[in-house]
Amino acid sequence: MNIFTYGSLMFPTVWARVVRGDYRSTEATINGFRRVRVRNRQHPALIISANAAPIVGRLYYDVSVEDVARLDHFETRNYARVAIAVTVASHAVSAQAYLALNVDSLLSGEWSMTEFEQHGLSIFNATYVVDNAPPA
Repeated sequence: MNIFTYGSLMFPTVWARVVRGDYRSTEATINGFRRVRVRNRQHPALIISANAAPIVGRLYYDVSVEDVARLDHFETRNYARVAIAVTVASHAVSAQAYLALNVDSLLSGEWSMTEFEQHGLSIFNATYVVDNAPPA
C-alpha cells in the first residue's frame, strides 16, 4: 500500500521510529486538502478543503501490512486512514493518508514544515513519538 505523508512522517527520524521496513519514496502532491495546526502540538492535521493550494508531501511505496498497522497505531484514534489521489511527476497514484478526526483541536492556521523542523521536531520526537510509537 502506498502511504502519503504530509507532516512529521515526512522526516526520516520520525518515519524510522515508527516503521520497520525500508521503502522507496518520492516527493508528491495532493489537492483538495489543507494542512493545519493542531492546538498545543507540533504536528499538523489534514482536512478536506476543495479550493486549497496543493500540499507537498512524501509518498512511500508498497508499505507492508505490518508497517501500516504500526502507522495506524502511531496516528491514534484522532486520524482515519483514507484513500486519496496523489500526483507524482504529473502522474496520478493511489495512496492512503491520515485525515484528521479531532476537529475540535484544530486551528485555522497553516502548519509550517520549516518551523516544525527548526523548533518542533526535537520536541515532537521526545514527546509524541515516545508516547505513541508502536510496541517493539
